[in-house]
Amino acid sequence: MNKFISLLSGGLDSPIAAYLMIKKDFIPIFLTFLTSDDKEKTLKKKVIKIVQALSKFTTNKIKLYFINHDPNLELFIKHCERKLTCILCKRLMIRIAKELGNLENTNIIVTGDILGEQASQTLDNLFAYNNILKDTIILRPLIGRDKLEVIKLNEKIGLYEITSRSSAGCQYNPQYPETHAKIKEIFEEESKLEINLIIKQSLNNAEILKF
Repeated sequence: MNKFISLLSGGLDSPIAAYLMIKKDFIPIFLTFLTSDDKEKTLKKKVIKIVQALSKFTTNKIKLYFINHDPNLELFIKHCERKLTCILCKRLMIRIAKELGNLENTNIIVTGDILGEQASQTLDNLFAYNNILKDTIILRPLIGRDKLEVIKLNEKIGLYEITSRSSAGCQYNPQYPETHAKIKEIFEEESKLEINLIIKQSLNNAEILKF
């Protein structure tokens, strides 16, 4: 059976994207980036409950990788153009997912992107991730859905009570995020950092849970 790397945020969207792939008999490898000073670990606990709920839809064993993303975001804020934080963050997440895919023997990444819902999901910004996808495919099962459809799907499969719970969010969003990223500018900012080293360190320090 085919596996896929599921970028799982803990919101309403990404669990449903994963669910739709699971129903196609794909095996999820969940990857969550923890990005807050969440002393109560509310996001981590929420994601674990989501994965436990989704595991009921498959007989296969499931892995969940947690990565502490704060050190990476601190580097972006310290060295790079502030308005690009979200785009640089998403590009790094995809790169890490791609490398995890190499380790887990899959070249499929699944996200909960809905067109235009966030700054990182405008057409220009979605295009800004394409150049890092050599030998990899990103599937976006929800790209044309609206929020109401996603909420109804959450309710239908019994996830809404979990996914709608409040939890710690990202503390690094810029006040004025870039919505029309230019790839040349992105390259210039990324050249200030050792991206490959950041990827390696992130995965080496990942916490892995099995279900």
